[in-house]
Amino acid sequence: MDDFKTFKASREKIDPATRKFSERQWEQAYAAYCSSRERVKDGQSAQTDAGKTSRRHRSSRRGRSSKRPSGHGAAAGLRSELRQHSAYSDLRMLVDLLAWIAIALAALSGVLKLLYYTDVSVALVAIVEALILVIAVVALRMLAHVVIDIPDIALQQANDRETRHTADPDQLA
Repeated sequence: MDDFKTFKASREKIDPATRKFSERQWEQAYAAYCSSRERVKDGQSAQTDAGKTSRRHRSSRRGRSSKRPSGHGAAAGLRSELRQHSAYSDLRMLVDLLAWIAIALAALSGVLKLLYYTDVSVALVAIVEALILVIAVVALRMLAHVVIDIPDIALQQANDRETRHTADPDQLA
């Protein structure tokens, strides 16, 4: 999406509410998209420049064991690529912040219950409740990240189909 028209068309495919945008809103959205792309590119080049010597040093120490761990598959690569080019990084950061606040409140609640109640069985129940709350918050955080990724995945699939269609018009996707 190097130009404004393809940006606008792809966003309208994903989010029909953007069809009501004024020209000023579209200009702001495109400017934000371009600036975020530049920040990502600048951050990647700064990281690669700074990390080249340390990677060379590490890879020379490890020898041939510099392959990726088995946990990094195609899905993890796709996820990281999507999140690098995402327009929703601020929303993802907000979800993380709220999750950490909720975890801190659950832990604080559990500690206060432990201090208030002296019975062992009630204290164990308070600990279990706090653990269940923390697990629920972590699960909701992960689910929120999946929901946030849906528009980016749809946009990438649409771009892939469009790229395949323009690259080889004889084959239908």
